[in-house]
Amino acid sequence: MRRDCREADKQHFEVGRFAFAMNVELAYAGDIIRFNIPKGFEVDQFSPSTVDEPVGSETFKEAFLKGGGDTFLKGEKILYVINDGHRNTPTETVLGLLERIEPELIENADYLIAAGTHGEPTDQHYHKIFGRYYDRFKTRSRFHDCHDYTSMINVGKDWFDAEVFVNRAVFDYDNIIMISSVEPHYFAGFTGGRKSVLPGLSDFATIERNHNQANSLDAAPLRIDGNPVAEHMAAVLEMIHPERLYGIQGVIDAVRNLTGVFCGELKMAFDEAVVFSRQMYARPVKDQYDLVICEILPPLDNSLYQIQKALENCQPAVKDGGTIILLSACRGGIGSEHFFELACGWDSEKNVAKDGELHFGSHKLSRVNSIGRRIDVRVHSTLPDQTVRQVFYQSVGDVQAFLNEHENDNFKIAVVRDAGHTVLTT
Repeated sequence: MRRDCREADKQHFEVGRFAFAMNVELAYAGDIIRFNIPKGFEVDQFSPSTVDEPVGSETFKEAFLKGGGDTFLKGEKILYVINDGHRNTPTETVLGLLERIEPELIENADYLIAAGTHGEPTDQHYHKIFGRYYDRFKTRSRFHDCHDYTSMINVGKDWFDAEVFVNRAVFDYDNIIMISSVEPHYFAGFTGGRKSVLPGLSDFATIERNHNQANSLDAAPLRIDGNPVAEHMAAVLEMIHPERLYGIQGVIDAVRNLTGVFCGELKMAFDEAVVFSRQMYARPVKDQYDLVICEILPPLDNSLYQIQKALENCQPAVKDGGTIILLSACRGGIGSEHFFELACGWDSEKNVAKDGELHFGSHKLSRVNSIGRRIDVRVHSTLPDQTVRQVFYQSVGDVQAFLNEHENDNFKIAVVRDAGHTVLTT
């Protein structure tokens, strides 16, 4: 069950070719950046969807019951598998909607946080996950530690002929409900569904094998079929008999409202949510652009590590040899220390680590380097040029000056709002 969202063409404003300068205002560094697009440029603007009314209790109850929620839960205890605080999944909202159906649905339950490689949630993350339920449920929750093999069991071998381990809790409960949100993901295609298991509840070695496949650009936003990362995730899910798992798969809009909810057997609920999520976030373009300017909103604007999501979402719409400009203050610098160390040991010519090994997270570098060979990838940030170049971006200090330099080129331009969640498709 879902709420109607605005159709994509209502969110895609084709401004056309102007005989006068066009003023543009975009969010940047907690403020606004303003620039004028010279006359003669053809400009299209794109935004993600919002809805006037989020999913309410009656809509949720209908979806839950239609998906067999009342008959699925027959055992004595429920295990909820939920996302950690690094995701915007509206877990608190979903728990509240479940409580309105029947308080025992959330009271008679334990909670397992599918942390993947992220490690133990901080207290701030626990508050983000549980919200008003923090005091009631934190003590009944545990997180998945991908390095703790005593908490996992071997479920077989994957297509690499390597052993796969999954948190044993998913075999200790009769009733397992997986709550997740489904939105575009820059190399898994979409979040949600099978990602609750891999990487959410898997061992580090399996996660590393999975993520290393993201060095292929076939791993792309919105793509599942033919995406080696997504297909590996789906194969691992099959190893734990997914028909046992009940999914509550939400779709959120641009302002993080729960705008669609799909319930039932996990794979089915995920597939239905993917269709709706694509409507919310994908924006088809007729032709590629000379220049794409991307607004990046918090928290994705914190570091060069995070802004890659916007780059991946929008770069397919740039012509070969064209330019993409990412507007992100990057006050957190490059990102993690591990990412910086990888960058220091990277061979940009061969596009591999200098030691010849595949390292966890190497896809972040190889992908940006590959994209940068096709188009000019620029960042307007507060960082020194040398820092930006370390991870294969180029700086643009003055966006207005860049535009003025090309005043006579009659560029075709796309302006993308919330580019971390708006995906341009060709």
